[in-house]
Amino acid sequence: LVAGFFSVLQLFLIEGSTFGLSPFFFALGDEACVDFMAGLQFLPMTIIMAQLCPEGSEGASYALFTTVANAAAMLSASMSTMLLGIWDVSEEAFVSGDTKGMMNLTLLTSSIAMTGILFVGLLPRDKKDLEALKMGSFTMSKLGGGLFLGIILFSTIYAILDAVLNIMFPGWIEES
Repeated sequence: LVAGFFSVLQLFLIEGSTFGLSPFFFALGDEACVDFMAGLQFLPMTIIMAQLCPEGSEGASYALFTTVANAAAMLSASMSTMLLGIWDVSEEAFVSGDTKGMMNLTLLTSSIAMTGILFVGLLPRDKKDLEALKMGSFTMSKLGGGLFLGIILFSTIYAILDAVLNIMFPGWIEES
């Protein structure tokens, strides 16, 4: 929620109301706060993941968890670039005073950023819930493992392909 709140603050930046701060420092502070909150969210999830993994494989689990986080970051950056074509967010539109596209895109991305709150109820509430989850019937699911690996593989390949295409053919996706 806090990251979503700071994302919504970009609306003030678009409108030019930065509470007396320079727009540069306002935007910089917004990004720093979002990155800080992402780091705070990562730590408890890492602890939960370490508790769920078998004894002796905590390092491998941490490596897998950071790989998932990095693949998700790459995929989200690629997908956000695709969202640029929904509304006119070009520099020309912004300079001419048409900020409607930028406002709409900011509201959409802020809303997407806050959807994580819908999944908070799935987290274990205490150590007892964590132990029950560890011993649950889904711990050795081949289907779940296959889906997980497939999604990670797809995300990583897509992000690499997107980066290569952006280098070789800038603007290939027709973003503004």
